[in-house]
Amino acid sequence: MNKAIPLTALALAAGVSTNVYAQTSQTTELEPIIVSGGISPVAADEFGRSNTVITRRDIEDSGYATVQQALEAQPGVSINGTGPNERQIRIRGGEGNHTLVLIDGVRAASGDNEFFLRGLDTSYIQRIEILRGPQSVPYGTDAATGVVNIITREAGEGVGFGASAEFGEGDRQSAYVTRGTESSKLSLSVSNLNDEGYDFSGSGGEKDGTRWKSLNTKGSLDLTARTTAGFSFRIADARYDFDDIDNSANSADGYIVDNPDKQRDLTERAGSVYLNHRTSDETISHRLRVDRTANQTDGFASDTTTDVGQYRVQVALDEARIESSDQLLSLLLERRVDGDESESEDRENDSFGAEYQTWLSDALSVQAGLRYDHNNLFDNSTTWNVASSYFLDNGLRLHASGGKAVVNPSFFEISNNPEIFPEKNVGFDIGLEIPLYRLDGSVDVTYFKETLKDKIDFPTPTSFIPIQIDGDSDREGVEITARGRPTENIDIDLAYTYTDATNPDGNVETRRPRNELGIKGTWRLPTIATTLSGNVRYVRGLFDEENWKTDSPVAELPNFTVANIAVNHSITDVVDLTGRVTNLFDEDYQEVWGYATRGRAAFVGVRTSW
Repeated sequence: MNKAIPLTALALAAGVSTNVYAQTSQTTELEPIIVSGGISPVAADEFGRSNTVITRRDIEDSGYATVQQALEAQPGVSINGTGPNERQIRIRGGEGNHTLVLIDGVRAASGDNEFFLRGLDTSYIQRIEILRGPQSVPYGTDAATGVVNIITREAGEGVGFGASAEFGEGDRQSAYVTRGTESSKLSLSVSNLNDEGYDFSGSGGEKDGTRWKSLNTKGSLDLTARTTAGFSFRIADARYDFDDIDNSANSADGYIVDNPDKQRDLTERAGSVYLNHRTSDETISHRLRVDRTANQTDGFASDTTTDVGQYRVQVALDEARIESSDQLLSLLLERRVDGDESESEDRENDSFGAEYQTWLSDALSVQAGLRYDHNNLFDNSTTWNVASSYFLDNGLRLHASGGKAVVNPSFFEISNNPEIFPEKNVGFDIGLEIPLYRLDGSVDVTYFKETLKDKIDFPTPTSFIPIQIDGDSDREGVEITARGRPTENIDIDLAYTYTDATNPDGNVETRRPRNELGIKGTWRLPTIATTLSGNVRYVRGLFDEENWKTDSPVAELPNFTVANIAVNHSITDVVDLTGRVTNLFDEDYQEVWGYATRGRAAFVGVRTSW
């Protein structure tokens, strides 16, 4: 079929964020806009579900040092928490444990735990994909409101290597090496972070810092012309400080108490191996994959593990090659086992999934999927999703999606209340993407609505006994994304999210801002090899519990605006100087009642690559 209309629109939409530029040594080649949005990957212009791709170029231009900085103010995404090591990801007003975080497609959290952002360094990251809405069909439980997939550096042709160092309120170092041939790829990245931090209590006491070391490697090898073996492996160790809580306090100022002796050690281990085979005509593909994730947080949680064995077959029903098929059927068999050393019985889940991707016309693509899960501890479940993308003759693109997802109770929850059962989330979205030809960009407006049923909650902040809440927890809102290039050297991105999230009683849900606006600008100076960038995040309508008061009433936090700036200057073709300032205007604000946030901080560094 003729995909000229979709591909033309794709090129236009991608122009702002992935266009090749030759000003600095850290530029990256134009990346194909492919999202891991289903059992089989989907081209972004074909994918009906709302998504965002943060590229390597976005990371470098904006001076993002950590994944949490890159995710802040993205459409439909809210990031907040009690400190930089306990930041939660909520998508479209959902629960923090309803967002699934993957690193190279492997679960970042093990057991049934929620993944908290804790200083994940961006130096080894190629791109970050954000998928919004129920995603249980391709990813199973835990993906009730969305998925964040972090993809590490990919090897290109030949040998590449580089290193970076940054100093300021702490220091960071990183290095990578890659090697690619026609039949093999290998990449290795290491990073070290020593962040001095700040006093979480806001009383001017000892700084609560973070030390983080990580190693990431992945590779592939063509065993034959049609068979490929591959692997990925990740090791991370961290130690981070935190402060005490004073339950006798009578105000937010005294609720968090400085304690220089409080710290935790964290270890994360994750690995994956796979074998992929294609038939001689490349119309059928088989993949066998095994993943393992093992995490431990000393003094806070038990050792937990997650093992996943997966078999996937892709069949091009139109007998075209898999990549160019207009009728692609994908089947998935999966076995997942979650373990917790404090529990006597593992959680076993056996799944079957099916997904169909097709073009019904030159302008209309559809993806639909169904999944059945058999669990040894809970009732079996059936989940589904459907999405569509439609291109109009004038370049407008309509996209819509819907789905159902489930989230099983955690080991902790079920051990303290054996009567609770899985939560269910049903949602849909519909959006319109409008090209801005004169600005070489686009505007996307998306409306979403999701309903969480049988929500699991704790009646008080100090309670250990979870309860199941009758009724619906509704979340609805609007996401607006705009990208444009008013001049050849200036890019401007805007993201705004309105979220109305309420519990079954009609009361506002905490830690989900009603209004969040992000604006980012990049200016590539035309006469010198320098790039300037800045971003602003504005948050209004953020509520949280005042836990030092009786019954922990919910109250609105003051609005806040945080600005950051970054600069990149190329000294040579392979060496750049970098600088950045976070919280430029030293805004004094809180995202969670009682917990201070970081004031102004400055960093300078050097980055090189060959």
